[in-house]
Amino acid sequence: MRLILGVLMAAALSPVAARADDRSATTHATPADAVRGYGEAVAERDPAKLARAFQPSAIAYRLEGGTVTATYQAQWKGRLGASEPSASTLTIERMDEGRTTALATVRWIRDGKPIAEYVLLARLSGGWRILATLGQPDAAESPASAAGVAAVVDAKLAADRAWDAARLGETLDPRALVTSVEDGEFVAASVAEWQARYRDRRATSAGATFALTSQVVEARGDIGMARWSFRSASGEWTDRALLLKTASGWRMIALLFVKEAPL
Repeated sequence: MRLILGVLMAAALSPVAARADDRSATTHATPADAVRGYGEAVAERDPAKLARAFQPSAIAYRLEGGTVTATYQAQWKGRLGASEPSASTLTIERMDEGRTTALATVRWIRDGKPIAEYVLLARLSGGWRILATLGQPDAAESPASAAGVAAVVDAKLAADRAWDAARLGETLDPRALVTSVEDGEFVAASVAEWQARYRDRRATSAGATFALTSQVVEARGDIGMARWSFRSASGEWTDRALLLKTASGWRMIALLFVKEAPL
């Protein structure tokens, strides 16, 4: 009996067991936890905290001076690890949240300068993770930009109702991914792949039939976010997107859909 207890105690105190406890302790239980973890990672210049907050393929987009830059995770971690902590604070101003997906509006102050940012999140098998961010310095709320975002949502719904691949393409930036969550796993496809799927559906169906049940739209400067939910014969669905104003008009830079009703 003493031998058995000794083995069990040794296993509990082993490095492997400790690492498992560490992993569970750092899982983000809510979307707000993931966003706060993101804020801590930037303030502390901590690549490990950044990795826990973000899904590995996530991209951070920044619109500044009419130019869009995209930072992937390896780049960002390298920059964080090579720099010293700086004055940086993050405030969550709004959270539109479902059981599986969420959108956050945040306000940064970095080295005394304000930045507006939208954050797209999903609850994956390892907890809540950030899938994409879109920010712009000194961006104030804009009714005109919100109208532009709403027009993109309308165009996306029209494309769905007719399985119109060309119109779908007009709503998405060429770099965008169309994503979902299946059994806790992140699933992504390119714009071209989704257009091909629309053409396949069009060959057997005149279009999708559904009723829009709710919609949230917000824009600041030349960036925005939208969430729309609808009911079809297959159930309740919710889409969430990050959008930016391009030379060709407003476009979705990230789109996430799941089969669930909004909370």
